Amino acid sequence: MADSEISMSLSRPSRRDLLSAALATVGGSSFNNLAAAAPQDGGTTDAAVIAWKAWRAAHRRTLALRRKQQRLESELAQTVGFPQAVLAADELPSPMRIASPRQFDELATDLPSLCPWRAEIAEALRAHQQRWDDADRAIGYSVTRQEEAAAAADEERLIARLLAADATSLRGLSAKLDVLIAIGADGAEGRYFPWPELRRIRRDVARLMQLQRHDAVGLSA
Repeated sequence: MADSEISMSLSRPSRRDLLSAALATVGGSSFNNLAAAAPQDGGTTDAAVIAWKAWRAAHRRTLALRRKQQRLESELAQTVGFPQAVLAADELPSPMRIASPRQFDELATDLPSLCPWRAEIAEALRAHQQRWDDADRAIGYSVTRQEEAAAAADEERLIARLLAADATSLRGLSAKLDVLIAIGADGAEGRYFPWPELRRIRRDVARLMQLQRHDAVGLSA
C-alpha cells in the first residue's frame, strides 16, 4: 500500500478562516459603511471596485467550500477514523498507533524484532484506507477538497488583480485597503504590520468620502 497522508485540519485554522474573520471585522462592514458615504457614481467604473466585487464573490465560494470540506472531513473522522493500525508488541511499553508503513519502518529501524509485524500492519492500514476511500467517494470529500483548492487559487488570482488595479475613486482605494488589512492580519509578520497607519488611512478615506457626499448634496440643493 502506498504511503498516504490524510490531512487532519479539523482543529487547525486555515488562511481562509482567518481571512474571513478579518474581513468580518475589518473589511466587509467597513467597506459597506464607506460605500454608503460614496458620491452618486459609487465608483462603479473604478477597476479596483469591479475587481473587489469579483473577489468578494470568489471569497464567499471559497469559504462555503472550505466549510463543506471541513464538515465532510469531520464526518469521515467520526464514522471511519483516520487510517491507522494499532501495534501491540512485547517490545513496546504500550500499544502504538501506526499511521503509515513509513512510520512502522522508522520504528522497526530501532526495534528490528518488530519486522515480522510489517505485513500485518500494512494489511490493516490498507483495509482502513479502503474504508476511508469508500466513504470518501460516497460523501464527496475529496471532490469538495479539490474544488476548494481550485476556488482558493482563483481567489488568489483575483486578489492579485485587485491590488494591481488602478484605483480611480476613494471607494476603490477603500476596497484595496480593506483587503490589504485583511490579508496582512494572516501574514507571518502580522504583529509587525503597520496597523495604526493603515487604519488611519482608511479613516481618512471614509472622511473624504463623507465630505464628497455632503458636497454633492449641497450642489443639488
